[in-house]
Amino acid sequence: MTDPIPPIGDDDLQAWVDRRLPQDRHATVEAYLAAHPDVASRLAAYVAQNTGLSDALRAKFEEPIPAGLRIDTLLARRRNRMAGHLARAASLLLVAGLGAAMGWAGHGWTDNGSQLRVATASAVAAYETFTVEVRHPVEVRADEGAHLVQWISNRLERPITPPDLSPLGWRLMGGRVLPTAHAPAAQLMYDDDHGTRLTVYLQPMGIDGEEFRYTQQGDIRTVVWAERRLALVVTGKMPRDAIMAVATRVRDAVAAGATP
Repeated sequence: MTDPIPPIGDDDLQAWVDRRLPQDRHATVEAYLAAHPDVASRLAAYVAQNTGLSDALRAKFEEPIPAGLRIDTLLARRRNRMAGHLARAASLLLVAGLGAAMGWAGHGWTDNGSQLRVATASAVAAYETFTVEVRHPVEVRADEGAHLVQWISNRLERPITPPDLSPLGWRLMGGRVLPTAHAPAAQLMYDDDHGTRLTVYLQPMGIDGEEFRYTQQGDIRTVVWAERRLALVVTGKMPRDAIMAVATRVRDAVAAGATP
């Protein structure tokens, strides 16, 4: 006794239209369509519609994939974004790590020079990380002056007013708060008419009365000193006399009480 042939269902008919009907069902469906011309006519219309759509879109399908949408291009963009994020995170971790490794005067430090070296390393790392940013070089912009002053002052637990460097040709762009091992620091960023940027880094420390110390790492120059229990580092890519002039103006502003 042979098994009964399953009845023709919609899934069979749709498979016939899509040309994916199993071979063992093909003869049965063909016989069904021969016996039901109305169904055969409707399915033939579906086939014609599919063929028309396929022909209309074939040219588009055969076009080469735009370079910007190729998998290798998309993966390269993703790798570049990830590399940028990792570099930024590594720089910030370096800042925090240096502070953790070296400590503070209030935690057993006796070498003021070492503290200033840590502040300088942190300032340079922050300078290299953020001055290259196009869209987000600062966290709070200069046009939010009151908010910027209050925010940085609250985080550093002392009144901080950004020094006015406009007589030297530098405009305040804004600032941000940075992590250290024990307490927040701050970075103020300035630029000039040529797109050059410099930063003033402020880090609370248990030292004061330290005079200017000038250093150079490649084309990056820094001036660091300490007063009123605050380490200050001016960082930029400019001649020595230019960065010394900026540091002098910042020091005079601090001495006058602009950033006590």
